[in-house]
Amino acid sequence: MKLRRNSDPLNAAGLTRLADGTAQGAEREALERAVSGSPELAGELAEQQRAVELLAALDVKAPEALHARLRTVEERPARPRRRHTTTRAAVIAITALAIAIVALARPTHQPEVRSVAPLALDAATLPAPTAHNHTILNVKVDRTAFPNWDWRGWRTSGSRLDKLDGHIVETVYYRAEGYERIGYSIVGGAALRLGSVQRTLRRGGVSYSVLADGPARVITWQRDGHTCVLASRHATVGTLLALAAVA
Repeated sequence: MKLRRNSDPLNAAGLTRLADGTAQGAEREALERAVSGSPELAGELAEQQRAVELLAALDVKAPEALHARLRTVEERPARPRRRHTTTRAAVIAITALAIAIVALARPTHQPEVRSVAPLALDAATLPAPTAHNHTILNVKVDRTAFPNWDWRGWRTSGSRLDKLDGHIVETVYYRAEGYERIGYSIVGGAALRLGSVQRTLRRGGVSYSVLADGPARVITWQRDGHTCVLASRHATVGTLLALAAVA
C-alpha cells in the first residue's frame, strides 16, 4: 500500500497516531491490518513507537518546534514512486528531535556523591522491603540488590525512592538494637562524581571514601558500577565500613 495522500490512513499522520495511541476505532483497525501485512511498515511503526517512548520518558513537554516539524512532514505530499517516503521522514524527524530533547534534558554534569547523603539520612516514605533470601532483599537498582543484614542484627525499617538530576536513587533503612537507624542508598545509572572526601580507606580491594564524620557519618563506594552511600547520625564510621564490606 502506497503513501499517496493525507486521506490515505497510512500517511505519516496516520502512522504517527497509531504509534502514540491516538488512532481509535475504524481508523486504528485499518492501520493495524495494513501494518500486519507489511514488515516494512511494522519496522517503521516500531521506530515511531520508540520515538514516542523517548519523549514520554522526559519530564519536560515536547517543544513547539517538534510539533511544527511534525506538521510540516505530515502535510508534505508524498511522491507516488517512493514508497513510505513521508512516513520514514516523520520517523527520522521524531527520533532526531526526541534524542536532541533527551540530550538537553540530561544534566550537563554528573552530581556529586555528597548530594545523596541527605536522602540516606531522610525519613522513609515506603514500606520496608522483604527478604529474598539470607543475603539479599527483594529490591534492587538495575541488577544490584540490597543486602539482607538481618543475620548481623540490622533489620529493614523502611525505604524511599527519589530522583536526583536524572538518576534514580533507591534507599533502604535498617535498624539495630542500640542504634537509631542507617540509610543505604544505591544510585542508578553511571557512578556519580566523588568530589571532596575526608579520607579514603581500602578493605578487601575496595576503596571506601569517608565524606563526613561528625554529627552525621557518611561513606561511599562503588558496587557493580553504581554509587553506594551509607549514612547515619548514630552509627560510627567503623560500623558503616563493616556493613559495607558485606553489602
